[in-house]
Amino acid sequence: MKKEKKYPEISPYLPVKRIWISFAFVIWTAAFIVKFLQKIKIIKKTKLPKPPYIVLSTHASMLDFYIALATTFPHRVYWISTVEEFIPRYFIFRHIGVLAKRKFSNDPRSALKYMEVLQKRKKSLIIYPEARYSFTGENERIDKSLGRFIKKANVPVVFIKCHGDYLHLPQWSDRKQRKVRPIISEVETIIYKSDLEIMTPQEIQEKIEAQYDMNEEKWALDHNIKNTYENRAVGLERILYKCPHCGTEFEMSSESHYLKCNKCGVTYDYLEDGHLKCMNGETKFDFPSKWYKWEKECVKKEVLEGTYHFEDDVRVEKLLGAKIGFVPLEGEYHLEHSINEGIIVKGKNKEEFSFIRPPLHSYGIHIEYDYIGRGAFLELADNENTYFVYPLINPKALTKIHFAVEHIYDSTKAKYSK
Repeated sequence: MKKEKKYPEISPYLPVKRIWISFAFVIWTAAFIVKFLQKIKIIKKTKLPKPPYIVLSTHASMLDFYIALATTFPHRVYWISTVEEFIPRYFIFRHIGVLAKRKFSNDPRSALKYMEVLQKRKKSLIIYPEARYSFTGENERIDKSLGRFIKKANVPVVFIKCHGDYLHLPQWSDRKQRKVRPIISEVETIIYKSDLEIMTPQEIQEKIEAQYDMNEEKWALDHNIKNTYENRAVGLERILYKCPHCGTEFEMSSESHYLKCNKCGVTYDYLEDGHLKCMNGETKFDFPSKWYKWEKECVKKEVLEGTYHFEDDVRVEKLLGAKIGFVPLEGEYHLEHSINEGIIVKGKNKEEFSFIRPPLHSYGIHIEYDYIGRGAFLELADNENTYFVYPLINPKALTKIHFAVEHIYDSTKAKYSK
C-alpha cells in the first residue's frame, strides 16, 4: 500500500530553503510570458543595485508578482506571501523562495527569516508593505515599522510603481480582465546603502510613504486611457456601499456600467474615462476614490462618536495545512465588532470556540469580496492559526469593517498615548 505523502503545516516559521536554479528558470519564464501577453512595459529609471536589496512594490493585481520577477531578473529573489497562497502550491512555493506570512499578525520571528535572506544568504527580498490590494487605485496604509526594519537590514531599497494593473482587473470587480492598456512599471532605487548611514528610521519611513502616494484614476486621465468594458461597474457596490444621496448603507447594486441605490433610486454611470456621473440628480462624487474616502470619513465619525458596532452570524474556516487547506468548522458562529473589544468570534463545535482580535492587534485587516467562489470573508490570524470568517447575513459590510478596524486602531492608540 502506497504511503500517503504528508505535508508540513504552512507556517511563517518554516526554514528558508535554497532556491533551486531549475525552479528559478521556470518562474522567470512564466514572468516574461505574462509580461509579453499583457504587454507590460518596464521602465528602469536607475540601474538595479548589486544584491542583496529590498524590493518594495505597489499592489493592485496578481500581475505585480510577475512584474517584480521580470524586473529583478537575473537576480534570484525571495518574496513574502500570505499563507493561503501556498494552497495548493506548497511544493513549488517552497522551492522558489516564497516565505509564508499570516496577514496582519504580529510575530517578530517572521522578521528573523527576512533578515536571514538579506544578511546571511545575500539574496534580495520582495515585499508588498500594503499587505492587500488597492481597492481604488490609491495607496493603502503601510506598516509603520518598515523604516526600522530597513535601517537594520542595511541594504538598498528598490521601488516598483505599477500603473494600469488596477484598471486592468480591480479587486471589487466581476474578475474579468478589462484589457486596459498600457500597463507600465516604473522602477527606481530610492534608497542606497550610503543613504542608510545618515537617515533615521523615521526619515526612511517618510521617504517610502511618499513613494506610495498615487492615484490611478488621475494617471488614466492624464494618459487618455479608456475602459470600454461593458460591465465595468459590476461589483462597485462592494466598495461604494453607502448612498451619498439618502445615506442608506448596503443597498447599492450594479449592472453593466451603472451603479444604483435600491432605496432612493439614484443612479450613477461609470464612464469610460473613469468618471462617475449621476443620471437623475446631482453628482456627489465624480470618482470612485472620492466616494470611498467619504465613506471612510463617515466610519471615522461613527468610531469617534462611539456609535460604530457590527455583528453578524458567520461561517468559519480554519487553515489545517498545505494538503487539506481551509476546512469549514461545524457549528454556529457569531461575529461582533465593537470599539472597545475589537473583533470577537464565538461559537460551539465539539467544544466552545472563541477568537478575539483586540483593537490594537493591528492597524489593518485583510478582506476579499469573493474568494474562489466561496464568498466574501475577513481574515483573522494570530501567530499560530488562520481563519476565514464569512458573514452570512450582511457580506456587503466588509469594506466598512475594513475602515472601522483602521479607525478603531488609531483612536485606541491615541487614547493610550496621552
